[in-house]
Amino acid sequence: MMESHKQYTGIYRTHRDMVDDGSNAVMNSHREAAAAQLDLQGLPTTKVERYKYTDAEAAFAPDYGLNLRRLAPGADPYATFKCNVPNLSTSLFFVVNDVPCAAPQSSRALLPEGVMVCTLNEAAQHHADIVERYYNRAAATDRDFRTGHDGVTLLNTMLAQDGMLIYLPEGCRLKAPIQVVNVASAKADMMSVRRIVVVAGRGAKGSVLLCDHAEGEGRYLTTQVAEVYAEEGAELNVYSIEETNARTTRFSTIYVEQQANSRFSYDGIALTCGQSRNRLDVRLRGEGATAEMYGAVIADSEQRADNNIVVEHLAPKCTSDMLYKYVLGGHSTGAFAGKVYVAPGAQQTASEQTNANLCASPTARAYSQPMLEIYADDVKCSHGSSIGQIDQNALFYMRSRGIPEHEARLMLMQAFMNDVIDGVRLESLKDRLRHLVGSHILGNSASCHDCAGSCQNKK
Repeated sequence: MMESHKQYTGIYRTHRDMVDDGSNAVMNSHREAAAAQLDLQGLPTTKVERYKYTDAEAAFAPDYGLNLRRLAPGADPYATFKCNVPNLSTSLFFVVNDVPCAAPQSSRALLPEGVMVCTLNEAAQHHADIVERYYNRAAATDRDFRTGHDGVTLLNTMLAQDGMLIYLPEGCRLKAPIQVVNVASAKADMMSVRRIVVVAGRGAKGSVLLCDHAEGEGRYLTTQVAEVYAEEGAELNVYSIEETNARTTRFSTIYVEQQANSRFSYDGIALTCGQSRNRLDVRLRGEGATAEMYGAVIADSEQRADNNIVVEHLAPKCTSDMLYKYVLGGHSTGAFAGKVYVAPGAQQTASEQTNANLCASPTARAYSQPMLEIYADDVKCSHGSSIGQIDQNALFYMRSRGIPEHEARLMLMQAFMNDVIDGVRLESLKDRLRHLVGSHILGNSASCHDCAGSCQNKK
């Protein structure tokens, strides 16, 4: 039996003083309880239902380095790093591995008065009440749908020394999206422990863009836990774009709590990865709350992408919409599990859940598990999934109109993803994502094991 969590609990207990010294009192106060629970249950294996397609125990077994001394990155990412989602007039902030970088004034120029974008250590020093109110509130109540705490989240809570706070005060209107670019960069194998808290106060409106990249030759293991709070009447859009590499293993967990009449939208786009596991838990706690979740995965080679979503309808008259699509080439694997839970008393719930998978290669694999668990009788809920290959009739029709097979395949795959991209509310980001999705589909299709005709088209 593997017990890979023990190397991390051992590091924590041996170097507890160092961990605490690099952090703040609020974060430190949650460590011991997380470590004790992690000791009891360990990290999840594929025997745990929500980790059926991703073995966290095995993923954490290799020996990764940790930056417990909080050493600053050697280079300034603001000067050296070029994001693939530029020209969006965002307020730009960087995190290298798990160390937030000091932002220049230009990154704060577009922020309205009262908006805070800072490290959790800075926030704990100057706004301790906000950190105490929101840090680890949503994550601590996670019991993996009431069957046990998530071991990856426990590990993150035990070891995270800093993070980012994005706070939109009551009535705030963001002039431009806040963009946080996470960069994995190290000469040795490195584990990053990232934490982020996003709060949209009563009636606040704004967008947050999270981008993940990797550079260098090392292997990277990343855990990121985000806690997102939408207070009454708030409107919050969160976008997550992953462009890492084949040597990156990424565990992202996002907890969302929504109050009455709030609106939350999420777009998760995985363009390149090694192993990517994305968990999204949305709790609709107030009457009339709305949640929209869109996801797109472009995978090739040996890449693995696993999306696991749970939406809990805990109040009446709430609405949720879930749409996830995968294009899988090479020997890649895509997994989707979506669950909508409707609590007793959550009447007049409306929910739709759709997962569609296109296997562009005969060796690609897709797994789909849509679920409904309903304890109210006045509801409108639906779910569905599909797994298939490129429509041969459509391909024949396009070829009969003079379109080469290679181009026809590309066009069909891009069209397959269009309705996911259409869910993006930022027009400039939507246009850029169309370009990036097309580029990655082209890259997948150009590989020999996916498209025998690509070489012919290059002659």
